[in-house]
Amino acid sequence: MDSALTQEQAQNRTVEVLGRSLSVLPTGTRFDVENPTYPQSSLPTGGFGPCYDDNTIVDGPHQFSAGYWAVGDGAHRDNLDLLLASWGEWGWTVDDDSKDGGKSARATTPDGYRIAAELGTPEALSVVGVSPCFEIEPGRTPPRAAAPLVIEQR
Repeated sequence: MDSALTQEQAQNRTVEVLGRSLSVLPTGTRFDVENPTYPQSSLPTGGFGPCYDDNTIVDGPHQFSAGYWAVGDGAHRDNLDLLLASWGEWGWTVDDDSKDGGKSARATTPDGYRIAAELGTPEALSVVGVSPCFEIEPGRTPPRAAAPLVIEQR
């Protein structure tokens, strides 16, 4: 729990972590909620949600999350390897389940943001970013926001 974190900071930094990850992928790759190869597989636009799995709690900490398809050259396994190498070089804590035919990997930034990448079937790569949990005032409506539909390389 990050008691100093605001919802705006959580949203902005999550998108920043995703953008930094995107920057190491081949030129022209983008993160998109829609996969043009499989249009029926669009992802939710992201937003704020509770940090707990029990839907009986109405108040409590929240987090921001956003998920995307990596749309680009189609070299998804190579792109997952690029992400893993970069996350490690940046000093992020990496949990690599992609070895020996596995399909996923995760990393955590020093400031507590998490990112996960997973190879799908048919061949695709999805990436999800999640902020640390932060408090909302008791009785206050959970924050509403949506992540960008597309994140482009800079």
